[in-house]
Amino acid sequence: MDEPVERDWTKKSTDEPIWEGPRAAEDVDLSGLSVDSREKASTILEAMEGTQFVIFLYGESDRVVAPFALGVSSKGNPLLRGYQVEGLSLSGKGPGWRVFQIEKMERVENFEEPFYPDEFEFDGIYPWIYKVLKML
Repeated sequence: MDEPVERDWTKKSTDEPIWEGPRAAEDVDLSGLSVDSREKASTILEAMEGTQFVIFLYGESDRVVAPFALGVSSKGNPLLRGYQVEGLSLSGKGPGWRVFQIEKMERVENFEEPFYPDEFEFDGIYPWIYKVLKML
């Protein structure tokens, strides 16, 4: 069994990041996504610009989600990090922070109802997102 790796989290210079986490994209580039994922991501980006909810079918449940971070995993899979306000997961979880695989979303729409990001206490954590394309 491998021994745990000890990491030095102190900042080494003003030019180095404190840790090696997700990378922020300089421009939103959706060209690496499939046509279907690109359309869904574009709808999510539009909603994020207006701080509006998105609604989509995920699994067998409609979800209403406040989108906070859009990005891709280290394997290039497009992901959404958001706060689910309506809908149930297969595990029975209701409202809360979730990461959704964009490829598994169906019927993605801008709900066109605004939300107020400060009400959700976004901690800036975006698990599984390696490259952030857009974040509120």
